[in-house]
Amino acid sequence: MATPFYNYTVATFTRGLNTLSTLLKKAEEYAKENNISLDELLNARLVEDMKPVSFQVLAATNTVSKALARAASVEPSTQQDVDKTYEELYKRIDSTLAELEKADPEQIASKEGQTFKAPLGDVVFDYTLEDYSVRFAIPNFYFHVVTTYDILRAKGVQIGKLDYLSDFTA
Repeated sequence: MATPFYNYTVATFTRGLNTLSTLLKKAEEYAKENNISLDELLNARLVEDMKPVSFQVLAATNTVSKALARAASVEPSTQQDVDKTYEELYKRIDSTLAELEKADPEQIASKEGQTFKAPLGDVVFDYTLEDYSVRFAIPNFYFHVVTTYDILRAKGVQIGKLDYLSDFTA
């Protein structure tokens, strides 16, 4: 039995992770074609005090993992170090996609409606899975996917709106 949390998140996260992979592949190709150091784009940011592309991927995948952990009523794991290569980032994305494939709609359904605490910075919020998905997890996930797109686009990677939307509309 699919539930609102499952319906809202699993397909959205899967499509967004595929979009991230597409964006990274285009960035990697662009770097190679233009004799740009591969790590230059992974370390790129829009402004000095912003986190780089590699962190954006980490944050997007961690958002998915934390949402799934909360749906299973287990403590989310702590953030891992930022990956340093395209290969490591693809591996992280693939691992997170595998987590999504294992998501059990019936287990999630048994947790819906229950409240849990989720810290966001120094503030702790009470959420149900349904609220958490639409008020935090999905908006946060989109933020990091779009930020990856924006940084790469600003650095000259030849990507456009359809590169972002293609997996979401598939």
